[in-house]
Amino acid sequence: MRTENILFCFLFLNTLMSSDGKGNGVVGGGAINEKKPYLKLPQTVNDKEFGSNFDPDEFPSHLLHAMFGLDRYPNYISRWGSNLEDAEKLEHALEQQLAKVRSQKESLLDRNQAMKNLIEEAKLSQSDDDDIDWDVLKTPDSWEEIMDEVLAPEAVSAIFNSKQFKSSARVQLPSVQQVIDGQVNVQLDIAQLQDWLSEECFDVYSFPLLSQTFCERFKKAAKAIIKLSQTHTKENENGILKGLGRRPLDLDSIGASWVNDLLLHLIIQPLSKELFQKTEKFNHLDWRQGYLAGYSSEPSEKKIAQRHRLVPHTDDSEVTLNVGMGDDFMGGDLSFWNIRGTNEEGTHAGDFHPIIGTALIHAGRHLHEVKEVTRGDRYAFIIWARSWGSIRATTCPCCWMNRRHQEGSMTSNENKRVKHRCISGQQWN
Repeated sequence: MRTENILFCFLFLNTLMSSDGKGNGVVGGGAINEKKPYLKLPQTVNDKEFGSNFDPDEFPSHLLHAMFGLDRYPNYISRWGSNLEDAEKLEHALEQQLAKVRSQKESLLDRNQAMKNLIEEAKLSQSDDDDIDWDVLKTPDSWEEIMDEVLAPEAVSAIFNSKQFKSSARVQLPSVQQVIDGQVNVQLDIAQLQDWLSEECFDVYSFPLLSQTFCERFKKAAKAIIKLSQTHTKENENGILKGLGRRPLDLDSIGASWVNDLLLHLIIQPLSKELFQKTEKFNHLDWRQGYLAGYSSEPSEKKIAQRHRLVPHTDDSEVTLNVGMGDDFMGGDLSFWNIRGTNEEGTHAGDFHPIIGTALIHAGRHLHEVKEVTRGDRYAFIIWARSWGSIRATTCPCCWMNRRHQEGSMTSNENKRVKHRCISGQQWN
């Protein structure tokens, strides 16, 4: 059995034993909050004596086939004949998906408003003895504030010694807001990156990014939000914030979008252009999600530390930034298992023990896991970055996940790679 097959068996069994199958963020274990896995042999769907076995409610592949047909072929449904049973099944499946989108959108809007009210209430009722610094959620007004209060000294040196940010009478420095809004194409000098970045293993780089003070301030505010969500407030009484600590804490929801946007445009985008040109195929990162996750020897929804560990997986991102946020803990190393869809997939590439303020940047499709935390609590600030405008515009989810657009396909007779053509690519559209 190949190494990667052993790895995926391990991942599957761990997920099976650890998940409640409902996406409810079970406290403890190391499963990823996905759909419930089914322990059964592959099957051929042929349970009807007459008619079609089309069932898009049960089989996502059927729904994907139908969606491609609707997009690709005029009057697609008319090809199904006069029996409209399959069309009605498709209609029902699409309505179910639309209902899911609307429900989750409504829940998100309610949660964000409840979170805003919660934080505003906390600020107004804050006593002199309360050491929570809510200003950490506010957008900094100047680069001086970012240099003094947000970034690590090594990051300050690498960024502000690059030509674009070096003080000069001839060059106007871009404003903080311009960078946050993505109005500036940030370029960092390669010479500065050489002293700042270290390659921990293949295609995984570490570098000091955030100051320890900022990490502590931010983490303390996040913990306070979780604690407040479990106490009084009308929103909690209505159940809107119930179970908030069971899932990673989204930065957009707590009014800290500026952190995500600043790091996307100032750090992730320029570094990715330099680091991943040979292994990843994208032009521009145009989407991000940032969140605070936690792991603990004693998981609890009261402290944003929901799991003991996290099984081997890849991220739904082109590039992932992972910043250590402390605390005092043992275990919890990040282990990397090489890039999905390559010959090296499933072979151990290296380990890294998280350091507060130090970032790792790697391809989202690089297999990785979080080892079990054996003592204390381990926190991480993670940003996923995607490229909807380039790679995801021409690659279907299956080809993207397995990197067929980059690795090519093997011919059956000559054992040679040929150019792969995805149904979402230009050849099909």
